[in-house]
Amino acid sequence: MNNESKKHTPALPNADTRRGGKNPSSAGLTSCTSPEVQSHQTENSHTGVSLDCVPSGKKVWYVFRATYGRTALACVEIQKKGIETYIPMTVVKKEINGKKKLVQQPLLPNLVFAYMTYEQSLEFVKEPAKTAGLLKYYTDKTKPIEPDTQLNPPITIPDDRMKSFINVVETKNEHILATSKDRCHFKSGDYFKVVCGDFKGVVGQVVRAAGQQRIAVELNGIGYVLTAYIPSDFMEKIEDDLIELG
Repeated sequence: MNNESKKHTPALPNADTRRGGKNPSSAGLTSCTSPEVQSHQTENSHTGVSLDCVPSGKKVWYVFRATYGRTALACVEIQKKGIETYIPMTVVKKEINGKKKLVQQPLLPNLVFAYMTYEQSLEFVKEPAKTAGLLKYYTDKTKPIEPDTQLNPPITIPDDRMKSFINVVETKNEHILATSKDRCHFKSGDYFKVVCGDFKGVVGQVVRAAGQQRIAVELNGIGYVLTAYIPSDFMEKIEDDLIELG
């Protein structure tokens, strides 16, 4: 297994990882930064849920696209309503002033995740909401256009799926990947849970990508987020009757 040391980066004011992140934080500014990390910006549910499958009043993770450079502002406005938000950040090696350093940057640029009901989501995307000019639903182009809106349905992510996604991202491992399905070689359709190591608790499918065995967490309509290398004895298969689809 790759034994990269875990790097911790500043929690943005728009990041609240209480639902499963490695480093829980409040919605306010916090810092657990190691000196070498710098930033340029100083239930088992395994499938996504279409809007028409989300009961009224049920909370799921909605995905929004923010206008360029305004994700933090949008998140602050959402958090004023007491709603959890998350922006996935990753670390990459870059050469700055002749020195290689780890730099924090968005894993999925301009995307904002927020845990809310459908009714609450409308408060942020419909005029005259203050955020209507900042946020739009991130829609699922793989699903049919809805007759009422003439748009593809908004992407939503079940809570347990989101927990695995956050667990992967919050390792701050430079070898995690965000990629598409065609870049992954799936070993089977089975689901596995990581039982030890930095990615303990992550649930997903076993894939081979970039020359290594990894666990892939699917974000329906967006793509896949992959762990770093996971040895076979670090994971166990989840029985089909324990997987809740939908």
